[in-house]
Amino acid sequence: MEDASLLPDLPTTPEARAEYIKAAQQARSFKALSALFQAELQASPTFQRAMKPYFAGGHVHFAAFYANAKTVAYLKGPLALQRQEERFLEYREAAAEHLWEIQQKKLFDLQCQWRAEQVTLPGIRHAHEFEQWGTYLKECPWLPPITAEEVAVYEAYLRSGRYEPERNWAWQGYDNYRRAAGLSSDEEDADEEEADEEEAAAESARRALPAWYVFHNAYTGAGALLALPDIRGAKEQRYLDLTNADKEEKLAAQCAAGNFADSLPWPPFSLNIHNIGPYFDQFEPTADLPRLHRWRTAASAYDAHKWGVVSDATHWMDRALKEAAEPWPIAANADWRVAVAETGIRYWAHQLAEVIGGVWREQEQNRALGLPVTPPKQYGARPPFAEIDWAEEESYYPKFILRGRELAGELRDFNF
Repeated sequence: MEDASLLPDLPTTPEARAEYIKAAQQARSFKALSALFQAELQASPTFQRAMKPYFAGGHVHFAAFYANAKTVAYLKGPLALQRQEERFLEYREAAAEHLWEIQQKKLFDLQCQWRAEQVTLPGIRHAHEFEQWGTYLKECPWLPPITAEEVAVYEAYLRSGRYEPERNWAWQGYDNYRRAAGLSSDEEDADEEEADEEEAAAESARRALPAWYVFHNAYTGAGALLALPDIRGAKEQRYLDLTNADKEEKLAAQCAAGNFADSLPWPPFSLNIHNIGPYFDQFEPTADLPRLHRWRTAASAYDAHKWGVVSDATHWMDRALKEAAEPWPIAANADWRVAVAETGIRYWAHQLAEVIGGVWREQEQNRALGLPVTPPKQYGARPPFAEIDWAEEESYYPKFILRGRELAGELRDFNF
């Protein structure tokens, strides 16, 4: 029992009681609240009548246990309820962001059709602009709005067990996805054969179709769009090749004139613990190489372990254990760490599926009323859409096409 002399005076009016409880909750004072609740309970005629059948010496102990449990409700209950509300809002916010994956797929399918010259799209001059619109998806004026049927397909994807959390995919990466599907080949494929196993695996992951695209294609048959001929891309490539050949010719002329400095390539910038080994051999003393390579191999393996399956398993297990209010079946996998991660991911996807239909209806209502809607998830800094100048100078790609047009003796425009 607490010494009453160490506790503040208990309130005697309803107003004072409300202030007392508020102050105790803010101070997280278990003692103050428990003392109040115990005193109130022991003074209650209802409590006194309820205790008559029991041994008198146990009444005070029952009152203390009751007061302690009630105090826990007062101190932890509001915070727990707030966390539940925050989780609910988190699910809704995430669901609103996931709706944009539907639009990314629609934009990608339109890109396939545009490249096959089956459709024309307002303002689209060259293929690179699909990547730009993929970055500013919310502002795309000609992309059809999301329909209830499309939301139903996406909800089925979330419940399918094939959902993958967004990995900052290159949603409009047409060339990569064509190569991954075996529909095109180029020098990059030959270079990949010479890459080490780790780099090749990373490149393969980069080229893989997003899980949502794979599910959507299987569900709707839209995968045939990727197999359409890339007529427009071939036309653009012709002009790009002319520009590149012109550049190489000029560089060769510079070299022939003895002006080597401007024709030298840039040194490699993408150095890390995984690929620095050959440069150790080039720059470090021979005596240090065995130790350096052992350290590099160990550090590389540690990073791959820490940020690979272990990181995924830890993240999703922690999330599922904290948030899952009901039993959830564990996924089947030969590696228990992968099974744990997949279980957490499936639970997360299920929560999104529960709310995504309502979120879509709310977003559509906001749009109809002119109210803000949740934008796509953004990675890194980017200029506001209103500040973007999509003129030909915006990137090398359109400039090279237009230069190729000039070299071909054609008009400097995109009408081809």
